Amino acid sequence: MVSSEHRTTERILDILETVSKHPDGMTLSEIGRALNAPKSSIFPLINTLNSRKFLTYNKREQRYFLGESIFILGNRYVNETTIIERIRKVLFAVCEQIQETLYFGILSDLDVLYLIKADEYSKFRVVSNPGNKLPAYSTGYGKALLSQFSEDEIRAFYPENTLKPITEHTIKTVDELNKQLTEIRRTGFSYEKGESTVGIQCVGIPVCHEGKILAGISIAVPEFKYNQERENQFKELLIKAKQEIEHIIATNRNQWNYSDIEGDRH
Repeated sequence: MVSSEHRTTERILDILETVSKHPDGMTLSEIGRALNAPKSSIFPLINTLNSRKFLTYNKREQRYFLGESIFILGNRYVNETTIIERIRKVLFAVCEQIQETLYFGILSDLDVLYLIKADEYSKFRVVSNPGNKLPAYSTGYGKALLSQFSEDEIRAFYPENTLKPITEHTIKTVDELNKQLTEIRRTGFSYEKGESTVGIQCVGIPVCHEGKILAGISIAVPEFKYNQERENQFKELLIKAKQEIEHIIATNRNQWNYSDIEGDRH
């Protein structure tokens, strides 16, 4: 009985994760094919998710989309936590000063998960938004998060030694990634140049607690606005924001539920 319940729970989560990857929605048949499951076995689960508004069904198109309950829970996860609100204020203060976009996020498997985007004062809108994921090796603060792992661990994460390109500028091999990570450990800063979004350049920094990297911050700027003088300014502001956020986390440890604060992440 226990095993059956676990399989059902996993199937429900598989349905939600599969539909979430298709912004144009999915038919029942498409969901079944994606999960390699007969329609008759998944329809009762989908019907329940639809009735509880975790999915919504467009009758005209006969397609399922994520529902409002997902939106409500997701916003509660981020917005009803005091610690995130305090971190957001730190980032928005920097955003106001430099009028560029700041990101704050964590490592989710080998992707970055964006938790906060501060761009109220930026004249240029960058694509990534809270809740989005991108391969960590393709982003500025993602590389900062990966820098906590050794060269051997990185090679184990990407055994093929090749990295899937997000843009034409994405780093291509694990050897190249490890070379960059070594430099990040030496300097404390990470960089991206059009590797996840063409035309955008980033500088990032890790956020730590008791020697463990928990999160990362980055400043994203159109390439034509990026120069050495501004990079130096960004680094000074990132160090200050890092210190403020690390203090917030250290003094509110019970509210930090976004990555492992006590033990091994893996």
